Amino acid sequence: MAHSQVEQIKERLDILEVIGAYVELHKAGRHYKGKSPFTSEKTPSFFVSPDRGMYYCFSSQKGGDIFTFIQEMEGVDFKGALKILAEKAGVELVAEDPKKRDERDTQYALLEAAAQFFFKAREAHPAITEYVEGRGVTGETEHIWRIGYAPDEWRALRTHLAELKFTDSEMLKAGLIKSVDGGKEPYDVFRDRVMFPIMDPSGRAIAFSGRTMKKEDGVPKYVNSPETTLFQKSEVLYGYDKAKHGIRKLDFSLIVEGQFDVVLTHQAGYTNAVAVSGTALTPHHISLLGRLSHKVVLALDADRAGISAVKRSAALMLRKGMDVKVAGLPDGKDPADIVREDPKELKRIVGNAETVVEFLLGHLKKETKDARAYQLQTREEIVPLIASIPNRIDRAYFEQVVAERVGTTVDAIHYEVERVVEDGERKQEKEEERVVSAHAPAGSLDRKSDLVIHLHTLSDILKGSPHDAVGQAVYAHLLNIISEDDVLAILERSGDAAGKSIFTNEEYIESVSPQQLKQDVESTLTRLAHIVARERLTQLRAHIAEAEAGGDTDHALKLLEAVKEAEVLLKEPVTLGV
Repeated sequence: MAHSQVEQIKERLDILEVIGAYVELHKAGRHYKGKSPFTSEKTPSFFVSPDRGMYYCFSSQKGGDIFTFIQEMEGVDFKGALKILAEKAGVELVAEDPKKRDERDTQYALLEAAAQFFFKAREAHPAITEYVEGRGVTGETEHIWRIGYAPDEWRALRTHLAELKFTDSEMLKAGLIKSVDGGKEPYDVFRDRVMFPIMDPSGRAIAFSGRTMKKEDGVPKYVNSPETTLFQKSEVLYGYDKAKHGIRKLDFSLIVEGQFDVVLTHQAGYTNAVAVSGTALTPHHISLLGRLSHKVVLALDADRAGISAVKRSAALMLRKGMDVKVAGLPDGKDPADIVREDPKELKRIVGNAETVVEFLLGHLKKETKDARAYQLQTREEIVPLIASIPNRIDRAYFEQVVAERVGTTVDAIHYEVERVVEDGERKQEKEEERVVSAHAPAGSLDRKSDLVIHLHTLSDILKGSPHDAVGQAVYAHLLNIISEDDVLAILERSGDAAGKSIFTNEEYIESVSPQQLKQDVESTLTRLAHIVARERLTQLRAHIAEAEAGGDTDHALKLLEAVKEAEVLLKEPVTLGV
């Protein structure tokens, strides 16, 4: 996407208007202030700077511009945010490849036409509406979710779309028809099924899931669209377009199995429910959910397949630092059944959800024959889950839980967990070393990096202000201490830290006298200079040892002179001279 289009959108849209549609903002000095849309705080800690076109949330440590804000609020990636804001700004996005753009536009139009066809077909078949409503779905919900019907005919959809001037080639690319050999005409993918449109995060139809109404052996309950340019199973969650605001509001995702489960849990008030579409939960799915809340409740069937899905999903989510719970469903019932019988019962079940570790411990207790088998299965299945949790405090809590449940010591469980952790670390050690040497991870800023970010943003704010001379001096001294390339490298990997620094520095400058500002800056520069000097001393002493070991006395003596210079720097304070 052309950079100029991004800038054009920023120029046309006022950040206060964009964010103000989600957050009630009030003027606070140079900034605007409101309650965080990312947390349930009572004291406002969310700041917006109209001058800089930036926001920063101190409670969630998130910040950025209008694009990152929309990504967070709408649960979309950058491209999704770009589309939303471009439409709001009246900017036409020009794809790099016009042909590909035209193909995507055609697919969107084609799939929307198919969704309308299926919806009207259901209305024309009262028996289908009766079936859907017999499952507990209200007429209003049918319309909200656009539930439809694929007629029990081989080419009903194809004929309709052809009348709208869509070609077989376009229908094939959209996954709506299948081609056959022998010169026979292509036929519809979906026949005699209740149809659920699958939407992208913006609410556009990109695929379908069809549920059979028959109970016949060999007939799959659900048939999903094949993967296409628009639809990748590993990246799409059914109901996500409608659940993203509910997930943020309720502060957890409710993951269920089928489309009826999603629809009926939403109808019962759980507007945070989603389901996968013909695949297991993937890292991309978890990333989508994690943007909105790090808490998840799994409400999957209590059969063997459901338990396996819980284990797979939990392992992925725990590694991402998510808080995973499981709602224990009665045997043979899914969320849709429970809602149909008593919506309040679902609320009770979800409210009593256990942590995934406690749930699986309970399941193993039922499945194993004796205490010894219970302990062995716990070591095989539960210990690796605990080891995948990055937070040591959480790990310690679950070690305590497991020890109490299986009747052993916490030390014994801790030893087993640490063994798994160490095994995993050894396997990844080489890869981690390679990654760390190439790019320090964002969010892992050390003390030196924090000081560099603080000083750089401070100098940037001061330049052109009444404190311009101080700003110029700060930047000059910063580059005397650390190279410009190193400064840029630190800023590139700083993530939201730089945005936070801007807001804290602006507030700080307004609250201190010029004399205090100068003293504080000199103190900070001195701390940074001393850190760099100590790093330099460590390097020099290592080089001296190498030179002495190699018998290179002259080089060792030169290095000693450099050591003396670095030691002098450790004793001298930095003064701005302004």
